[in-house]
Amino acid sequence: MATIELKDITKEYRSDDIITPALTNISLKINDGEFVAIMGASGSGKTTLLNIIGCMDVPTNGTYLLDNEDLGGAKEKRLSSIRGKKISFVFQNFALIGDYTVLENVEVPLIKQQISKAERKKRVLSALELVGISNLAKKKPSNISGGQKQRVAIARAIVCGAETILADEPTGALDSKTGNEIMRVFSDLNNMGKTIILITHDKNVASYAKRLITIQDGRILSDETI
Repeated sequence: MATIELKDITKEYRSDDIITPALTNISLKINDGEFVAIMGASGSGKTTLLNIIGCMDVPTNGTYLLDNEDLGGAKEKRLSSIRGKKISFVFQNFALIGDYTVLENVEVPLIKQQISKAERKKRVLSALELVGISNLAKKKPSNISGGQKQRVAIARAIVCGAETILADEPTGALDSKTGNEIMRVFSDLNNMGKTIILITHDKNVASYAKRLITIQDGRILSDETI
């Protein structure tokens, strides 16, 4: 389980003598099992926020507590351990390896965990079944549709048992019908107890969530139950 708490998070990017603020005094708490959508215009800071939550970036100031563990000053080895085991990502462009089969793509996060090949295959097939594509295990990404590729990416995100899934515009490369199918997969995972946090510019996608956070100019404009 993973309770996420941000306290007065600020993120600034520096180039020479120029300081560009990305986030300013962000404070929020996301409990286990929530389904949260984060909306905002391009450049509003929503991707930066997601990257900090996912331990892909670190704040300039403020406190990030994950299950009451203060991640301030945490070494990359610790942050890397959190990514995958506690928190995993689903990207808009799927981020699949073209030369690998579907099974091999989903298996990637398990390989560095010294899990036996038989156990890896068992977990991968279970994840593929969960997202409805167990029949595609031997196919390569070039031979499957965009919606199927995103299901592969979701299977890869859950195969290590991560309780929190972060999704960056997960339907952005899909048509509306396929996008709705993918959002139903996220809803099913949320109903199974997974925490889902996604960023989107699409109000229809956001409507699948149960909480909507709107970001504007690096600040939380609103935070409401929907």
